[in-house]
Amino acid sequence: MQKIPVKLAEPGMKLAKPVTRENGMVVLAEGLELTESLISRLEGMDVERIVVQGNPLDLGSGGDSSWGKKSERLDHLFRKYNEDKWMFRVKGFFREYFNLKAAAQKAAEDAEKLAEEEAAAAALEAEESSEES
Repeated sequence: MQKIPVKLAEPGMKLAKPVTRENGMVVLAEGLELTESLISRLEGMDVERIVVQGNPLDLGSGGDSSWGKKSERLDHLFRKYNEDKWMFRVKGFFREYFNLKAAAQKAAEDAEKLAEEEAAAAALEAEESSEES
């Protein structure tokens, strides 16, 4: 089970927990397989995160992003509070937040890179077709 931002959700992922409104009304049931239209509806309803089955996204290290570095630094910052269960929970919340931000940043960078590659391929194709004419 993994909590992910809706903007990182992909068709085919299955919900591990139901998606509910603020009043508790179930919008999407547990076990439902996501589609493009469902993901769009969730974004339109301003749902920020969902819980999906398995661990489809690597939210771990965070890589070289500033969010990933912040997540890695938490152990040092909380080193004096190893025995404090409340501080342990606070550290866990921060780690989850930083890892989600790092994954979202990586996804945005990957999408930008893909868009650049597609634009370059389209420009090359247009150039080749103009040379043939």
